[in-house]
Amino acid sequence: MKIVIMLFVGLGLWWSEIGILPRVVNSQDETLDKRPDYFAMEWEEGTLLTKKQTPFFIEVETMGNQSISLLTDENNRPRLYTADIVTPVCADGECRLMYLTLYWNLLGGYVGFDKVEGQELTKHDHEEFTDPDYEKLHQLLLDDNSILKRKKIDELVERPATSEADGVDATSGATIAEVKESVVDGALYSCFVAWNIAHGEVKRELLDNTAGLFNLEMKHYMLNSNDVDYQMYALKSFEEGDFIAFKERIVEMFRESIPLIRTYIVQNLPELFWRSDSLQIPFWESFDAIDINNRSLLLNHLETAPKEVLLSLSANMGLMTKNQLKTYLMGVEDLVKENSLLAKELDSFAHSKSNTYAYIVEEFLEDLE
Repeated sequence: MKIVIMLFVGLGLWWSEIGILPRVVNSQDETLDKRPDYFAMEWEEGTLLTKKQTPFFIEVETMGNQSISLLTDENNRPRLYTADIVTPVCADGECRLMYLTLYWNLLGGYVGFDKVEGQELTKHDHEEFTDPDYEKLHQLLLDDNSILKRKKIDELVERPATSEADGVDATSGATIAEVKESVVDGALYSCFVAWNIAHGEVKRELLDNTAGLFNLEMKHYMLNSNDVDYQMYALKSFEEGDFIAFKERIVEMFRESIPLIRTYIVQNLPELFWRSDSLQIPFWESFDAIDINNRSLLLNHLETAPKEVLLSLSANMGLMTKNQLKTYLMGVEDLVKENSLLAKELDSFAHSKSNTYAYIVEEFLEDLE
């Protein structure tokens, strides 16, 4: 399979036509035993990844096919995708080659790059990238929603009113303000080319390939990753039995992950969790650590919550919004009549001047009399 990248910008000349042939550079090592120069994922010391061929390649116009490899660990488990990229970058009538080794995660998302030894990236006037320039490029490539996604190269520069001489690059000009802060100064074309390679059809192709490789072992790996995209991918593959099999990790993620993950979990927990005290209590124990929206989603299950949950939530009334507090009070209406400790807790809250919604609890208690 191939992923075609049409990235030749500038004068539109064929590389061979301008009389410059690319320097042949051997493919990077067949193994990866160190963290890439710029990398957004966790990297464990001692990791050794080995390249395996895939049927995928990126076709860069005038440069041929750029093979995509799968990187597997010592147990032959997929971990990353990678490609050694050589691509022309043309601007202002001058063409140069750009060398990078790119890395994608198992979902086809860009995660990093290595510089190629002896092939520093350059800006205008052949000035080499500095370390901050490389870091800026990395941050740009991490942005899947970059303005580069929505613009053509000639829309990213302010064109001169007229060309001063024949042969001047038709897109020559200053970088527009809207994009200037996110690209490397003096290297708009390199940034544009690199971003479009990293975020082209490659993402869909690699994601589809991973779907074909997905198994229980990979599900376990993604679920236990700190990468929230991996977590969500694993969760969306769950059947009812998986929620039980991975219940400890699910509880951990509910407490520690981002709101989006928590919401997916609480909205997709099988009904048997809400019918079981032992299965649902760990989620209620995270009430004080989670976001407001997911507190509301939990409170929607108050009707099936065990007595100990109803009692323990009284300690978190100060965290509740007005509507959440009303929901909680409705849920304990019968319990408070028979439990003096809960009644005392509510009375204390109602008469505290530091509680914004103390009056709601006070009115609730008055209505019970």
